[in-house]
Amino acid sequence: MDRIVEGYLVGVYYAVTVAETAPGGDDTIGVVSGAAAARRLLEFHNGKPLPHSGNVLDVANPDMVVAALQELTHVIHVRPAEAE
Repeated sequence: MDRIVEGYLVGVYYAVTVAETAPGGDDTIGVVSGAAAARRLLEFHNGKPLPHSGNVLDVANPDMVVAALQELTHVIHVRPAEAE
């Protein structure tokens, strides 16, 4: 199930879609599309241990991406993406 993650990154609101499979395209990183700042943060941490959990981020894993956003940013809402 695709999810919308909303939160704040250094005090700035962001929203991204975390898909079950990589959507591809210029505005994506792994399974994530949406806010450029959040994508850059995930790109920077991809393949590296996260600061608190120590889990190595894999941007191709949707559950890991949501967990990383929760660890690295102030997530305020995670909800299912609506079907089109």
